[in-house]
Amino acid sequence: MKRWFEWHMSQLTRYLVVRFSTGGLALFIMATLLVLLIQMLRLFDLVTEKGQGLWTLFGQSLLTTPPLSRQILYICMGVGLARALGALQASRELHTIHITRRVRAIWSALGIFGMTGALLALLISNWAEPVARRTASLWSAEIAVDLLSQTLTPGRFTDVTDGLVIRIGGRDGTGIITDFFADDRRDPDLHRTYIAKSAEIVAGTDGFQISLREGRLQAEKPDGEFTEVEFGRYDLAIDKLTDPVQLSDPLSQRDSLTLVSQALRSGEFSFDVVHELANRLSEAPRVLALVFLIGAIWAFPHGRRGRTYFPPELIVVMVAFAERSFSNFEARFSPWGFLSGPALMFGAGLLILLLHLFPGRIGGGTYVRALQGALLAGAKAFGGKGKSP
Repeated sequence: MKRWFEWHMSQLTRYLVVRFSTGGLALFIMATLLVLLIQMLRLFDLVTEKGQGLWTLFGQSLLTTPPLSRQILYICMGVGLARALGALQASRELHTIHITRRVRAIWSALGIFGMTGALLALLISNWAEPVARRTASLWSAEIAVDLLSQTLTPGRFTDVTDGLVIRIGGRDGTGIITDFFADDRRDPDLHRTYIAKSAEIVAGTDGFQISLREGRLQAEKPDGEFTEVEFGRYDLAIDKLTDPVQLSDPLSQRDSLTLVSQALRSGEFSFDVVHELANRLSEAPRVLALVFLIGAIWAFPHGRRGRTYFPPELIVVMVAFAERSFSNFEARFSPWGFLSGPALMFGAGLLILLLHLFPGRIGGGTYVRALQGALLAGAKAFGGKGKSP
């Protein structure tokens, strides 16, 4: 173990890890702060209209940041790594490392850098993001309770949100609401009306709810179809009254340990649970694959001095977006489709690595010369003036 530590964490390896991490960490912090600022601007009108303060605005924005930071983590790591390797190339340090046969230090630093990023990505996707989503949902429910308590005036129709009107007859000393009426026109495909003799705000397992007693629910569709249902008790989530109509995703609000434990107790892993877990766990191989691909491209010195038309940062971003799009497309057919993108990056990195290690057999071989000849012939056919390399 001591020998392994001395080999993998030599002074050169520590130096390279610091160089790789500095650029990636600084870019990630800056991007996260930018995301937080954008979220604050997006939620400013929504939160202030509900009578909340700056602390609520900051807290709500902060809780919506982890899902977005997970998406940009590996991109920031890739851009920082590409910049660091480019700086080593420009200062000729990369040449010195290869000449002195210290290449193992580079790959050790890449391994440590990639493993650290993979663990951070797993922590965000499997714990921080679900906890943030659940906390934000509970906080929104509390805000909704405050909103209803402040805006509902007995005997007056109140516009709670655009398309939702609520009226109450009064409140007694125990907090029971009498003569509850709510007209919901937010969904263009369904007009709902809630009428109840009494109502009470209670805390349920999924947040705060309005418990309606002895009433009826009326629903009308655009084609004129009308439905009325009478009930003795009807529990209505408050966030369905105060927030825009949207589909909830309770799986995204549970951390991975809770999902696995619940599935084991029920004895069945549903497709949705497997899909969610595969999506979260794919963040680790995604980080490792991108780090390996960037190392295979830029961890080898060269003597080119020509102008670079495609900056490394642009290449990293293009690869990351292409990989994410391909993985999400494949995941529509199978939960393990999330691993298809990282697998392609691993394959591309391995091919490029072989081109560097065996240039005489692969890079300068018959296939490459044939490809160069085909390109030259195509240029001449279209009027080009290319010269044979």
